[in-house]
Amino acid sequence: MTTQQQPSVAEAIGRMVRDHPDRPALESARGVISYRDLGERIDKFTAQLDVLTAPGEFVGIEAVRTPGSIVAMAGALRAGRPFVFLDPRDSVASNRTKVTSLGVRMVAATPDGSDEPQLVVAREEWRGAEEPSGIPAGLDTAADQGGIGYAIHTSGSTGEPKCVLVRVGPLAPMIRDHVRVLEVGADTRTLQFARLTFDGCITEILWTLTGGGCLVVLDETQLGPGPVLGGTLERYGITHLKTTPFALTATEPTEAMRLRHVINGGGACRQAVVQKWSARAAFHNAYGTTETTVCNFLTGVLDPAECTESVPLGDVVGDCGYEVVPLPAETGDGTTATTGLRGELVITGESVAVGYLTARGLRRFADRDGNRVYRTGDIVELRDGQLHFVERLDRQLKVRGYRIDPGEVEIAACRLPNVVEAVVTAEAHEEQEAGADALVCYYQGTATAREVRAHLEGVLDTYKVPSVIQQIETVPYTRNGKVDRDALRASRTRPAAPAAATPDEQVLALVRRLTGVDDVSLDDNFFDVGGDSASAVILVNKLKELGWMDAGVRDVLRADRLRTLTDELRDRSV
Repeated sequence: MTTQQQPSVAEAIGRMVRDHPDRPALESARGVISYRDLGERIDKFTAQLDVLTAPGEFVGIEAVRTPGSIVAMAGALRAGRPFVFLDPRDSVASNRTKVTSLGVRMVAATPDGSDEPQLVVAREEWRGAEEPSGIPAGLDTAADQGGIGYAIHTSGSTGEPKCVLVRVGPLAPMIRDHVRVLEVGADTRTLQFARLTFDGCITEILWTLTGGGCLVVLDETQLGPGPVLGGTLERYGITHLKTTPFALTATEPTEAMRLRHVINGGGACRQAVVQKWSARAAFHNAYGTTETTVCNFLTGVLDPAECTESVPLGDVVGDCGYEVVPLPAETGDGTTATTGLRGELVITGESVAVGYLTARGLRRFADRDGNRVYRTGDIVELRDGQLHFVERLDRQLKVRGYRIDPGEVEIAACRLPNVVEAVVTAEAHEEQEAGADALVCYYQGTATAREVRAHLEGVLDTYKVPSVIQQIETVPYTRNGKVDRDALRASRTRPAAPAAATPDEQVLALVRRLTGVDDVSLDDNFFDVGGDSASAVILVNKLKELGWMDAGVRDVLRADRLRTLTDELRDRSV
């Protein structure tokens, strides 16, 4: 069947209301709402929309964790009113931008956690000087106005807020594939984990309500990664969970959990996470972009034994197509060569969103022939018929003349059994230096820095092995769930030499500072522990500061051990 002949997500929810009225549909701290009750609440809200808004008009939904917000979303989909979630905790300026650009007049509010949303006039501080029109500026085609399901705002990797208009039609086949793969049914209990302003919430809400399961909606205080989330999963008997790499790393599965399907989403999936959660439930990896219909790829049940190298993105879901556009690979001498199996992932087909709504109008995701196309900016590899995520294009690094995909190094580090997560950055060896002359690997796990280095030297080209390898307790994340690389750089330890240290001790402290290896001894070779050409120059300059004025890079290169270097320099100064 074509997308037009298949039931929409709103119709699928309506079918569950008719066929299974007594099943629990929503559960919160206030109690349980059956599918019959859900249908009645959707009917009431749809009636409000019919009276107070026009077809194609955007409505706001306050992004608070209540059953009322879920009812408002389902009602908007049934009434053909595109929606946008507005989080009262976000800045006034942010919400004003959303309201004014989309022409939002009315907002669904759920005061005091009500289960029944009420349409009210948008807050005065969110409205601009002009009266909202109800129709987004620059959106003037009837086809677009009737086909949009929601707007989602993303800053992506640029930091500049962008408004994506997503079509409603492709939601249905994408959600049906989730219902099938995740075996959603009457005994499904899905935890509504994602913030409502993140499009990840769309899949977990809709696969549950179109599949006849129960969506558990709780306050964020019960969702904190770690023991809090673990307790919630046990207490509410959650069977289906889609969450982030951070939450999966920080939370430990227990025998008291009733989980049947766990899905990694919103970031690269690591091998250790697959290993840990597969012992408790069927584990899946998912991939999608905000500029498409939420999710593009979803794996079947992953076998940890087949995920030792990296974790695949999965099979296509919904009306999605893709291409891998080869990228020129820069080599050390400045020449380029086509990588073949590695390239930028380009999403094609019906799942591609309408485009970005900008102050200058609608910027469509289409090629010159009008075909729906979105270049993701993600580098992937096609191996054995499976796509594997490598890195963001805009995160490629250039260190010492080589272009490096940090994701490739991170994946390689995570192949070591005792490494849970790894993040690679380019930084200066010394804080006072300009530029980035060192590849730095921060890792979480019980392996030592020496073990990580030895492992990487065995699986990577020499120029890709980080100069500095530093163990950390946890990986810091931003509010948007992205790795906080600025916080990592700020946390990098650069031990200073003891005030009354001997020359040998000062040299050891300096080498530890340059490499991140905290147990360096005089019997170590400088380059074996992470020294490179750039750090060798710094080492020589520091040796001169210690009084060895005739020290040179050649001395460092020739010394088989640090002891040999310091003994030779000490002999010269006698």
